[in-house]
Amino acid sequence: MPKPDFTLKFVKDAQALLRLSDTLTALPAFALDIETTDWWNRHRERIAIIQIAFRSEGRVRVVIIDALAGFDLEPLRLPLEQSSTLTIIHNAAFDAARLEKHYGFNVAPIFDTMLAARRSGERKYSLKAQAETYLNLRLDKSAQGSDWSRRPLDARQLHYAALDPYATLLLYENQTERSLSGEYRSRPAVNSAQSLLPLNELPTLPTEHPAALVSPLVEEISHPIVLREEAIALLGIIAELPTRYSPGALAASVGVGRVGLAGWIIDRRLGADAEPDEETVELAIVELCEKELVRITDTRRLEPTAAGARLWETMK
Repeated sequence: MPKPDFTLKFVKDAQALLRLSDTLTALPAFALDIETTDWWNRHRERIAIIQIAFRSEGRVRVVIIDALAGFDLEPLRLPLEQSSTLTIIHNAAFDAARLEKHYGFNVAPIFDTMLAARRSGERKYSLKAQAETYLNLRLDKSAQGSDWSRRPLDARQLHYAALDPYATLLLYENQTERSLSGEYRSRPAVNSAQSLLPLNELPTLPTEHPAALVSPLVEEISHPIVLREEAIALLGIIAELPTRYSPGALAASVGVGRVGLAGWIIDRRLGADAEPDEETVELAIVELCEKELVRITDTRRLEPTAAGARLWETMK
């Protein structure tokens, strides 16, 4: 496999961010990714770093912005919101929604490389799977569950953080060559008692693909509940293996290397060839927590609530 070829810069002050904003504003497109801390808790969640990749003079350049360094990130608003610059994201329902939640950035226009893969009929739509298939690029996910609030970040974290936007940019170029459509539009927030998730703007997915469907569940719970297939599968894992997984460990355990009972449940619910994107899994865990079907123990382990356990029994 070819080695990734990019330059890397770390931005940790306001002046460097202003210079980056000027550069991004003049570009036709750039790729973006984020890493968060405590993503399973909407009250404690923070964006730790923002990673951006773009082409300049024929080379790919990656910039990692330290979002915890204490300087104002407002200069990013113009390149993220201006209509002449395309922001490329793999799973915009996660990243774009969190940028709006934490900073008020209304990112648009967006090309979602995960959405483009799913619309084309792909079952293995994670960035890792897509990079291996179309870019001959292997993404090392061993740092996925890192503590992104720690400073300084170590070399392994920086390499992991840089590879995702790098791969997203190259995947976008590959997908546009194949004439795939990745246009992403956020759904408007719903003002109701059920609208407790930090994210309400999930992408509109084509109904011909099973993974895009949602399933109505039992009426025993105070309000009818609708869950995506990924959330149903994760509820089953947590109900069958209570306190086995932390949120980060579960998100990292259901990809292509999944084994045991957890792997069996994912295979039965999503299909043996499915490889959920890590951020899709994180969204599903947040959904289960916010709908009070799952809770996190004092030791940061996932277990079902009484309602979640009953719900899984009716489906099993």
